Amino acid sequence: MKKILSVLILVVALCAFLTGCSTTIAVKTLVPAKVNMSGYKTIAVPSTDDQSRWIVPSFYGFRIPFRGVEERYKSQLTIFSGLDFNVSTRITRATSETIVKGLNNGFYNIIEPSAADSYVSYGKTTGTLRDVLISNKVDAILKSDVSFLYYDEYIIQQDTKVKKKDANGLEFYQKEFYVCQDYAITISYVLVDVENNKIIATDKFTSDMRQNKTLIARTKDIRGNLEKIAYIIPSASSLLEDLISRFVKDFRNDLSPHYTSVDFTFEDNKPKVKSLSVAYDAAEAGDYNTALTLFLDEYQRSTHLASGYNAAILYYAMGKYEEAFSLATELYEKYGYYKGLTLCSELKKIYARNQAAVKQITSEEKSASGTNSSSDLIGF
Repeated sequence: MKKILSVLILVVALCAFLTGCSTTIAVKTLVPAKVNMSGYKTIAVPSTDDQSRWIVPSFYGFRIPFRGVEERYKSQLTIFSGLDFNVSTRITRATSETIVKGLNNGFYNIIEPSAADSYVSYGKTTGTLRDVLISNKVDAILKSDVSFLYYDEYIIQQDTKVKKKDANGLEFYQKEFYVCQDYAITISYVLVDVENNKIIATDKFTSDMRQNKTLIARTKDIRGNLEKIAYIIPSASSLLEDLISRFVKDFRNDLSPHYTSVDFTFEDNKPKVKSLSVAYDAAEAGDYNTALTLFLDEYQRSTHLASGYNAAILYYAMGKYEEAFSLATELYEKYGYYKGLTLCSELKKIYARNQAAVKQITSEEKSASGTNSSSDLIGF
């Protein structure tokens, strides 16, 4: 009986928790780029260069070396390197694609590597690169390099502290064997104003050192006999390509205004007004008009502060910014509701960022000024 009662209490508590969860809505807003890209509407992105001066490790095409593995196991763990010969080509292509993806948010005309490379090749051959770009209405050109690349692979032995039993029921400490692949990369870029031949921005992004571990074998009995494991070791290229793809956000944050979502959590229905459950349901369903009407009606009828707070959020989500600021301010100034003051401050910060991004998109004024008469484009 006590067990049943405990279960019932748990169920009731769980239901109370679930029904008491706050309502949260996401508001889509623009964020400006860190670099002011006003006036640069057409950007050429040539293929990335590999400037890492990376030397292929001595184990390329040979067996993966061992580190800390007992001699008796080495002959059974012969594995050839997973380092593919076309690493440089694949990572430079992946970098160019990542840059294009980061910039291509619909605010620029992006000249992709195939066309940009043609402009650069012809322009450098004839000594008229800048003129070629200007004649093709290119406002800025982004030169990128893989400036650092690290890759290493080796086989290790790990002695576990977990006891196992072999087929004869004898206990033993299992040993495990892994192929480890360590890798890291740095990508650098220079963005140049073509008309003025001035550097607009330069930056570099460096990954943390990453490690991929693949279990290839383990001991199966007290004598230390090996059990091979079915495994697939990823190529060096695939690991580095995946790592490079994570830089999309870095290029986007640096160089392109972009949309993001900001979560706003409604105030709970306190003091509880039964009829407001419909308003919360409507907001969660995306029916902001209905939710706003219900919250406003209750706020104006009874000065239900939670309803006023929620209505301010909905005003902003619907693009009625001044109404949102005014209502949030009223909650504080008229009723001393400090959350209204905090909300108003947060809404104004988000609005200011949005307007800064809009200005970057619409302005014709370029951030670089002063013409360099040299026909040799900086960085090329």
